[in-house]
Amino acid sequence: MLAAKRKSAHVARWLIAAIREGSYKVGEKLPPERTLAEMLSVSRTAVREALSSLQMAGLVEPRVGDGNYVVGTVNGAVDVEAALEALEESGGLVEIWRIRRELETLIVKLAVDKAAPEDYAALRGALFKIQRAAESGDVDEYLEANDQFHLSIAQAAKNPFLKRALLPLLEITNYQLGREISPQYLRDHAEELFKKHQTLAEAIAEKSWGTAVEAILDHFVASEEVFLGRGKGGDHRENR
Repeated sequence: MLAAKRKSAHVARWLIAAIREGSYKVGEKLPPERTLAEMLSVSRTAVREALSSLQMAGLVEPRVGDGNYVVGTVNGAVDVEAALEALEESGGLVEIWRIRRELETLIVKLAVDKAAPEDYAALRGALFKIQRAAESGDVDEYLEANDQFHLSIAQAAKNPFLKRALLPLLEITNYQLGREISPQYLRDHAEELFKKHQTLAEAIAEKSWGTAVEAILDHFVASEEVFLGRGKGGDHRENR
């Protein structure tokens, strides 16, 4: 068995080799995280970490509710280790959370003005998945649903440049979430997690600019308290 810290690098190297050899070409969809984890005998967390590093390198892009697609070619060596180390940078993570908060506040403002009925439907679908995953304590499913929720808001903003800017930030912070939260934390905070997302979704649907901005800022304050150690934190690492 590979050492825990090296499993994500192993997955990233395997994917890079597969892309270089043409097994997965630009524009093609990669296998689901669960399938890759089974193929390589690793956890889905290791797969998610590897995909995050490849997204930072510009090789892979996640698409809401669809999966991960190859968007770049491998020209020469890709420094997987540097990308994975960047994900570990605690100081960098503080900056990433701060940038993401500012970016998503802007995205939410645009979504309030531009969201269409199909966007509200996408948000409701993501909310249902968040609630179900939190109540069952399924960390992988929760992270996937959380991705879908935030990217659905970005889609509702109707600005592809902002959405593209959000993608790597979302992946880096979700990498941290995957390492920090536990099934028990999700179950204990299921109602709170659902309501925070629901408040934001409803504010967008009701086109309430002030409530939506307040909700997204509150969302980040709560997240920073738990995942950056700026507050109570709680038992999010227990029983992982």
